[in-house]
Amino acid sequence: MHHDRGRYVNSNLELTMRVLKNSAVAAFVSVLLGTAAQASSVAPDIIFGSGNANGSFTVSNVTTARGNVEIGLRAKLRYNDAGLPENTFNWDGVDTYSFAPTAGTPANRSVFNFEWHVNTEATKRSISQLIASGASALLEVDIDPTAGTNFLSYDPFDFDAYYGTNATPNGGGTYDNTGTPVAGATVAQNSVNYGFILGAPVELGIYDIRLSIFNTQNQLLGSTAIKVTPVPVPAALPLLVFALGGLGFAGRRRKAA
Repeated sequence: MHHDRGRYVNSNLELTMRVLKNSAVAAFVSVLLGTAAQASSVAPDIIFGSGNANGSFTVSNVTTARGNVEIGLRAKLRYNDAGLPENTFNWDGVDTYSFAPTAGTPANRSVFNFEWHVNTEATKRSISQLIASGASALLEVDIDPTAGTNFLSYDPFDFDAYYGTNATPNGGGTYDNTGTPVAGATVAQNSVNYGFILGAPVELGIYDIRLSIFNTQNQLLGSTAIKVTPVPVPAALPLLVFALGGLGFAGRRRKAA
C-alpha cells in the first residue's frame, strides 16, 4: 500500500494517544459506529499507489466553459495500531470523516491523511494546458484544531502529485515533485499527512479542508469540502461500561454464593 510522500516541513506536535483496551467494548463501539460507506468513487481509480481502494470521496463536478472538472476529497486512516495504512475512511456519506487515536501514530504525524483528486479529461485539455491558460486550483487546509477555522492555502500543483489519464490503472500514476504537472496528464492525485505541512497541528481536532477550481479570470467555479473529526464516543458507551461492570460484580457474587 502507498506510503505517503510530500514536499512539506514536518511539525513536531505530538498526537495524544488513547487506546481502547477492553476488546469487548471496542467491538461494541465498532458495531455502533457501523461500516463506512464506500460510494463516490473517482475516475479512473486511485493512481498514487497500489493497494489503495477507490470510494468514499466527497465529489463535485465543476462546470467550466470547456466541460466539467471532477474534484474530490476524502480522509483515510494512515496509521493503525501497528503503524500501517488501511482503507478505512469512516465517512458519513456526506462530507465528514472520523478517526480515533491509534497506538501506531508517530509523534510528528496525524492519524489520518487527506487525499485530493482532480480530473480534467472532460475538458479535452490537460492539467498543464488549463494552468497555462490561467485556470488554477486551490487547497485550503484548516490548521485550527478547535471548532474554528484558520486556513493555510496553496496550489496543489505547486507541490508533488501523481499524474495520469483516464487510462491509468490503480497505482499506475507518475510521481512528480517539480511543481509542474506532467505533460498530457488529465488526472492528478495525492495523499497528504498534516505532519508534512509547516505549522499544521497533528493532534485530533476538527479540521475543514476545501479544494476549489478558478477560471482564467480568477473567478471561483466550484469547490468540494470535507470535515475531519475525532470518532465520537457513542452515548450508549458509558451505560455499556456500567453494565459490564455490573455483570462482573454479579458473577462474583454468584460464585461466592
